[in-house]
Amino acid sequence: MKYFAVLFALLLPLATPPAVGQQVPSIPIVQVPPGPGGATVTGQVGSGQASSANPGLYYVAGTYGQTLSVSVTSAGNSATFRIFHPDTTVALGANGRPTIAGRTLPDAGANDNAVAWIGSLPGPGNYLIAVGAGSSNAAYSLTITLQ
Repeated sequence: MKYFAVLFALLLPLATPPAVGQQVPSIPIVQVPPGPGGATVTGQVGSGQASSANPGLYYVAGTYGQTLSVSVTSAGNSATFRIFHPDTTVALGANGRPTIAGRTLPDAGANDNAVAWIGSLPGPGNYLIAVGAGSSNAAYSLTITLQ
């Protein structure tokens, strides 16, 4: 009986539900009209990575072979972005910031410090664009085109 009491005490924390408010952040889908004009969104992100209040995360729907072009402008080029494959997942981390798990497109990863990217999409789906800032806060303008 003592064994079961100890086992119960050890397993009880595993049955605790997640904290209230730890929901996956709502990520807008940017509607990109066809042609060279594209769509532009603006925002502000903090240093290191985006906060849950303003995550700097956007989806763009694309299909196989479409040409995606993304660029970001900010004072001092302090804002950069990453582009993730459609199978990427986003969750709210313990620190209250979005946690992204997935593969990035070539030359649009964490170490690329991308401010402009153009390429052919490898398949259909919602591609995640994550805007972040280096060592300071950044107001940014993100332009996306699909052709």
